Amino acid sequence: MNATELRAQGSNIDFIALDMDGTILDSTYTISPRVVETIQRCRQMGKKVIISTGRVYSSVLRNTKALGRVDGYVCSNGADVYDGEGNPICRLHMGEALSRRLVAISRRFPSHFHAFIGDSWFYEAERSYTDFYIKRSGLQGGKVDFESYPSLEFTKCIFLDDPEKLAPIAAAMEQELKEEAEYMFSAPFMLEVVIKGVDKETGLERYLAMVGGSLERTLAFGDADNDEAMIKAAGIGVAMGNADEDLKAKADFVAPSVDDDGVAAVLGSMFGITQTGVYH
Repeated sequence: MNATELRAQGSNIDFIALDMDGTILDSTYTISPRVVETIQRCRQMGKKVIISTGRVYSSVLRNTKALGRVDGYVCSNGADVYDGEGNPICRLHMGEALSRRLVAISRRFPSHFHAFIGDSWFYEAERSYTDFYIKRSGLQGGKVDFESYPSLEFTKCIFLDDPEKLAPIAAAMEQELKEEAEYMFSAPFMLEVVIKGVDKETGLERYLAMVGGSLERTLAFGDADNDEAMIKAAGIGVAMGNADEDLKAKADFVAPSVDDDGVAAVLGSMFGITQTGVYH
């Protein structure tokens, strides 16, 4: 799909699904004023905006204050879905048996591992990526012994490390938990795990079913492996210029990078929005 064809599809889009990190959030975890204005203008035109992210709901709110209200949230890679007021639509979390199996796997590797129970995250040992995640999420974690933690039911869990050190963990997921869990990379250094059957596509479907929408009339933006299902399923899937080449090849269109306000560029062109601000 070229830029002219993309513009012609504007009238067929009712919903805009936006990943956060690497899509609307830049490397400083902020949303540029140009992107903020363009998203707000889309909502004024009647388009429904859904944040679709690996982050938990509380972390989403901390990092999207500049946007103001949006229409829905697909959080934790689809495990938790909320309406625009923060009311839960669905929550699909792991049972205790799967949660404890993931803890057992984590103890075989030296990588940072933490798990969310609700919107709070916990870890057993501090690693090189622990402080990085605190900065990225804006949330403080709690150090615990998972062995003695009662009612261990994870929303999701995350392994953080250099890509070559995550490869054997991904292999263990494939070999041992393929029928019970979904694993995906939200960044080259971040391997996330949720319950089987959960991803951003299914989370977005659950939101759209509640409001009478459809994936066919959805424009979805993303930059990472955990965005692939959503981008392929949407009526129009857009990969960011900073995405890897594999995701770009599967998208309908490639936007400029997040640092070049790619979301604003595509939305502005597609819906005829001329930005009014002066940006620095």
